[in-house]
Parts: sequence; structure tokens; C-alpha cells
Amino acid sequence: MEYKELLIAKNERKVQSRSSRITNSVFGLILTIIVLIVYQFRDIVLLSIGIFSIVYGLVGLEFFKTIYSIKVTHDMLEIVKSYRRDIVIDLNKVDYILLKNNELQVHYSDYVKTYNLPWLTGDDYQELKDKLYEISIEKSKMSDNY
Repeated sequence: MEYKELLIAKNERKVQSRSSRITNSVFGLILTIIVLIVYQFRDIVLLSIGIFSIVYGLVGLEFFKTIYSIKVTHDMLEIVKSYRRDIVIDLNKVDYILLKNNELQVHYSDYVKTYNLPWLTGDDYQELKDKLYEISIEKSKMSDNY
């Protein structure tokens, strides 16, 4: 039987917290004022850092996008988050998987690992749940044949 793989991917640029935005703006403002009064435009590097901090605080977004993805095949589940180590789960070694409230619980014979997936939308969540259910049905049919 041919198995289709499921790939869910999302790119997201996180919003800074309110305190982080205020801190960046105030730091940039203070640095800019100090450079204008003390150095009188002679230190362009400090002036540019101050102006950049003000703009960064006012915009309120992180510099880089975070890339999330989940890839599910018949034998493997892979969770990827940029700037972190990839998580690869061999589905042949798993007793069962529970997906509830954007939390993926992987039950092995002697321990349980939990992965938080808050970035999943409602449609992606349902698609992942259906795919995992389909794989569990296929595995149970194969185990019944032996």
C-alpha cells in the first residue's frame, strides 16, 4: 500500500513583549541623547546603535522568522523548529501517540515524551490528528496479520 507523507510548515515572526519594546526604545533614546550631548556627532557607531534600538523597539518584531514544520511518514515523525535541534521520532518504537490541545504525547514502553505545538492552527491540528489516526489503523492491521 502506498503511504502519503504529511508536511505542515509555518513561518512566523514573533512579536516582542511590551517590556522588551519599552526597554529597547528607552535604551536607544538615552544612548542617542548621550551621544548628541557628550560626543556631538563624533561617534557615529553609538549614534546608529541608539537610533537602531529606538526603531527596533517601535517596530516590535523579532529580527528573524522562526520556521516550524512537522513531517509525518509511515515510519517517522519529524518536528523541526529553526535554531533548535530537529526531533525525529521512529514510529515503529512507539506504543501510541496522543495529540490533545496542541500537545503531542509520545508513549514508549517505559517512558513518555511530551512536545508542545502551540503554532498549529485548527486545520493543521485536525490534519495531523487524522494522519496519526490513519497510521495507527494501518499498524494495527499489520500487527493483526502476524
